[in-house]
Amino acid sequence: MSRYKGSRSYRHEGDAQNPLLTGLALVGIFAAIGIVAWLVWNYSRAQAITTPLAVGAGFDVSRSMSKEQKQRSVAFLNVLIDEVLPVRTPTKIWRYAETTETVHDGEPIASDNLDKVSRDTIENYLGKWGTRPDKAMQEFQRYTAQHPERKFVLCLFTDGECHAAKETREQAARLAQDNRVVAVVVGPVLNRHRRTVENDYYAPLYDAGKLFVFGETDALDTLERLKARLRILQN
Repeated sequence: MSRYKGSRSYRHEGDAQNPLLTGLALVGIFAAIGIVAWLVWNYSRAQAITTPLAVGAGFDVSRSMSKEQKQRSVAFLNVLIDEVLPVRTPTKIWRYAETTETVHDGEPIASDNLDKVSRDTIENYLGKWGTRPDKAMQEFQRYTAQHPERKFVLCLFTDGECHAAKETREQAARLAQDNRVVAVVVGPVLNRHRRTVENDYYAPLYDAGKLFVFGETDALDTLERLKARLRILQN
């Protein structure tokens, strides 16, 4: 009997230790999770863009731009706003064909703030004939003059068609010479226009290392190159 009782007493003491061990294990797990979360937060903070920026985006709404191309363009700007730029970065948007029209000017917290603008004034807009990116680039220059304290990411969302090659090259040269313009994105460019875009219409920007062209399949790669460019500004 005494041995039986002792055996029961031993098992009881072991059972009493289990909650303590479990508690210690949980504390260790939570501590590890906390450390990992802090490391991730600290890394994200180190990678965040802190340079004062502003964005100008011109959307080609001419008849050559399909709705799918417009949606790709909007998607690029959405990712740029949500994943690359600081919150409330000043953002101005135009649509253009033969003429240019302002459709938004504000400081979006997230791309959701621009859903109605994108849907009503760009994606579902029935475009006109003619493509004059030089007109949008003139608006870019007026915009940069309004924010002398900021650096600029400028976007021309177009298939690459251009009806004013000489004027476009001239405007590209002016933007290339502006030290506050750090990047000019052009896309989604059709394959048949890509060489002309890089070597003719926007050649001054290409030569200055400021041109970021994307097509139907390399938008994400272009975003990564743009991120790398913006991080260099902080060093």
